[in-house]
Amino acid sequence: MAGNLRAEIIQVHTEPGEFHFLVRGRPVEGNGSPLTVGPVDRRIILSPSTAKGLVRLLEAALRDYETAHRPESAPDQSTVEGGREPGQTGRRSILESVRGEEARRLIQSLDGLGVHYGFEQSFKVLPGLILGNRFLAGFNRDSVRQGLDEKMEVICRKLGMPESQMGEFIRGFPEANILLFGYEQGEKESVYKAYLEFGREFERISRENPSNRSPFLIHRGFKWDIADKARHTTANYMCYPHRSVEELLGRLSDVFYSGTPGMPFDIVRGLVELASARMRPDEFLYLEVAEEGNARLSFDVNMYRANLRVSELYPLLMAMCRYFSVPLADFHRIYESVKDLIFGHISGGVDRHGRDFLTVYYGVKGSTL
Repeated sequence: MAGNLRAEIIQVHTEPGEFHFLVRGRPVEGNGSPLTVGPVDRRIILSPSTAKGLVRLLEAALRDYETAHRPESAPDQSTVEGGREPGQTGRRSILESVRGEEARRLIQSLDGLGVHYGFEQSFKVLPGLILGNRFLAGFNRDSVRQGLDEKMEVICRKLGMPESQMGEFIRGFPEANILLFGYEQGEKESVYKAYLEFGREFERISRENPSNRSPFLIHRGFKWDIADKARHTTANYMCYPHRSVEELLGRLSDVFYSGTPGMPFDIVRGLVELASARMRPDEFLYLEVAEEGNARLSFDVNMYRANLRVSELYPLLMAMCRYFSVPLADFHRIYESVKDLIFGHISGGVDRHGRDFLTVYYGVKGSTL
């Protein structure tokens, strides 16, 4: 029997602790030519963790394939709905989900690049206040095929990025694999953000020295007040790899909450423990953040791989509102529109104005032009 099989039908069902894939297809030669035999059935059995890994591999392979093979002018046929180009639908959906001229200016600038980008929203909780007009949008640096420096400079100038930051941002491109832009509307000022992500460093460390626990720079963020460019700062995001859940929680407690039990540490611990039931310890991504020239000292725990809906966090989110004295009507106005999205990560600590905060990130989705 030939080793290769061209799948025609794939069915999936689950058993306790197992995913069963029933594949029906026709054997093919090594060059892809079909053999003159009837359909063949094969069963593949995976553990839940292996099935999750397969999903991640397929998603990454699809992104790479679409980037490498989709013509500049062709619509993304993989997501065409109702005869419309989904890139236009996705772009319109994202543009409609942001509020204010400044936020739309950023999205329209990214749309002009003609690349796939991920879009993530968040809400930030402060004493007596919840802020929900916040987002990040990022894309693979290599997806901008020509003139990266020039195109990024155009976007940065449209957004009013200070010259001193722009030079450092552009000089960092060769080491970065992901570029991100963000917007956050505050109670008094609004801020634009641009990030360099050094994800390849994480991959290199994991590959070459899996036991290395030394912190390293994984993001560098450039942030500026939209109304006053003289007010700007740079943030360094240090990754602490290969921590167990117990070590992660211990560091959060000691560094950010003085080792004292109670809120808001209990809220963060509840989220981590909820995610740990669906994730391996090595799937957590733990960062600590400091900004130059202000009081910010914060953490970020990424838990996207737990695949939790925001609605599953509701009791903890309510505890968050009670602790920070956030009006429940304001919280539910945001919550009802995002409760079915996937929870991503939690950040907290002390913000640039010296206030305790927690920020909930959720709902990464893509835009294709």
